[in-house]
Amino acid sequence: MARQLANSAVVITGASSGIGRAAARQFAAEGARLALAARGEEPLRVVVEECGRHGVDAVAIPTDVRSEEAVRELARRAAEELGRIDVWVNCAGVMAYGPFEDVPADVFRAVIETNFFGQVHGARAVLPHFRRQHSGVLININSVWGRITTPHVSAYVASKFALRGFSECLRQELRDAKGIDVALLLPHAVDTPIFPHSANYSGRSVRPIPPVLDPETIARGIVRCARAPKREVTYRYTARALEAVHALLPAVHHRLLPSAFEAGTFRNEPAAPTSGTVLDAVAADHAVHGGWNRARRGELARAFLATARGIVRGAVRG
Repeated sequence: MARQLANSAVVITGASSGIGRAAARQFAAEGARLALAARGEEPLRVVVEECGRHGVDAVAIPTDVRSEEAVRELARRAAEELGRIDVWVNCAGVMAYGPFEDVPADVFRAVIETNFFGQVHGARAVLPHFRRQHSGVLININSVWGRITTPHVSAYVASKFALRGFSECLRQELRDAKGIDVALLLPHAVDTPIFPHSANYSGRSVRPIPPVLDPETIARGIVRCARAPKREVTYRYTARALEAVHALLPAVHHRLLPSAFEAGTFRNEPAAPTSGTVLDAVAADHAVHGGWNRARRGELARAFLATARGIVRGAVRG
């Protein structure tokens, strides 16, 4: 039976921008009460104000999900402020580009700690609440890179593979805990600020490979999973096709996808090495959208053509 979201208590990490901010807006429109977490306090307060316009209670709780203690405190304060926790959404995520040997060890580790351990910490903090009330939905935000591999994003791919395995194991352990669900969402590229926020040691500027989803699409999926949880949801056809090729035709994937990814992702413009927002919450754009589907459609078209040429080169190379 579908859960009612009006007046439910929802915690969202990574809520200051991108998918997390879009999800906060969607839950507020449903009448949910919100505890919003991210590293930066000021951006969170802006999102709290946005949600408040729907007449719902929302509280900002600055949290670095890399810290288990901080996430445990987030759960304690959220339960105290909202009275309970009905839904926990793990949205916080960062990315690093570049050859494995060129990505500094502290940046590589921070990607794993944020994308994987951040969600593990969320699960560890909220499950006692769910067990006491015999209900709750844990929603982990993954990526199609939780099922397929590509070069030059090894920390991100490793974190997402680990997250998918963890979520599946957790779901199995909770199979007798009726009323507690674990959902996993695996989108393709999403039009958020994650690309300019990323660490980059590739020497070139980066872009997403189309098709690029709007964050509201994923946010609506999060709300649907909160209302009626699903085990795994992949967005969308391109991602499902990539999953199928990786699973059923691994030799084809290995031959075509690396050159396609490199050609589509890396632009000809040089870029200085940067840790982006991976290590610290530096001043940055906290918008929902990255602007790719609006102001940068020409760049997406070039990325598409470059990806196609990369597939041809991979095929020729054999």
